[in-house]
Amino acid sequence: MRTDHSEVSGKVFRFLSAMHPALSKAERKRYAGFDPEKWYDWTPEISQEFSELVRRSPSDTGFARGFAYVAQKAIPEGTYVPTEDLLRHLAELPAAFRTVDGSGYRVVSNVTNRATVVYVGMPGFNNVCAAIAGELQQRLEASGAENVVVRHGDDCRSKGNDGCSFEIQWGGQTPPGGASRIDVGELLNGVSKSPSVGEEAGGPTAPKSEQRPKLQAVPTPDRPSSSVTNVSKTKKTSANSGEHLSMQEQQNEQSGNVEDALLVQLKDRLSEADRHFRLYMEAKEELERIRLEFAQVKAQSEAQIAEIKREKQEAQDALDELKQRIHALVSDA
Repeated sequence: MRTDHSEVSGKVFRFLSAMHPALSKAERKRYAGFDPEKWYDWTPEISQEFSELVRRSPSDTGFARGFAYVAQKAIPEGTYVPTEDLLRHLAELPAAFRTVDGSGYRVVSNVTNRATVVYVGMPGFNNVCAAIAGELQQRLEASGAENVVVRHGDDCRSKGNDGCSFEIQWGGQTPPGGASRIDVGELLNGVSKSPSVGEEAGGPTAPKSEQRPKLQAVPTPDRPSSSVTNVSKTKKTSANSGEHLSMQEQQNEQSGNVEDALLVQLKDRLSEADRHFRLYMEAKEELERIRLEFAQVKAQSEAQIAEIKREKQEAQDALDELKQRIHALVSDA
């Protein structure tokens, strides 16, 4: 029996260990231990931890970029999926979160430069709406869409609705520089909305390192020394698998280079976003200081005006009294 449970990609944890601006050294070390090629059960503990990480992430930048990073990793370096294809297959394309029913995305309408997307995945923490909106914006921008604007619709799970709706608009499309268009069908080979029938209960397809063939016992003749036989076996195994290991190492190196390049690009973007955020906070603090200074000057000015009015009134009263005395003296004379 397959259990209906949710999973989060190990790439999210690895991304957080490298990019989240508020993680401690211990947290970075722990997240770095997650295998990016595996999926992990969405447990109440992970849900609570994600809630805290979202709260500590400025404007949810870290999570939005993390989700988009996982989605973009499925696209080969130097290629892109056009916006129309991205939205048409959004529910099927890889995402950071999945259940047996898919990634949680559903495109309910898609017209020229406009779309409505409903999201029901990634349950369990409050600020998911902002993170998903950021992911959608970055994925569309990576597809070539320009001037992308993502707004949260009226429906929201926090209000008791079945899903969160997002209204998306963009101004046009320009192929990303230096990238070539890729057929989305090539990306969907081997990718389905739910685990295949052959998978074990509650689990995604295991990475290649875990799918080892079962070892079979092979009869061997009497040997004078077990150590000699072991050496012979080792030599034979090395000779037979040397070419395969060499190819695997090349593939791993290429994959690592692509991942490193993407991480550098994401780090640069995050650094720029953090710089803008600091500038915004500095401008906000300066504005508050100016407002406070203005309020103080205004209060002082009002106090001075009130004092001038009081002195003017006293002078007027004294003048009136002097006039009355002069008038009395003139009358007596």
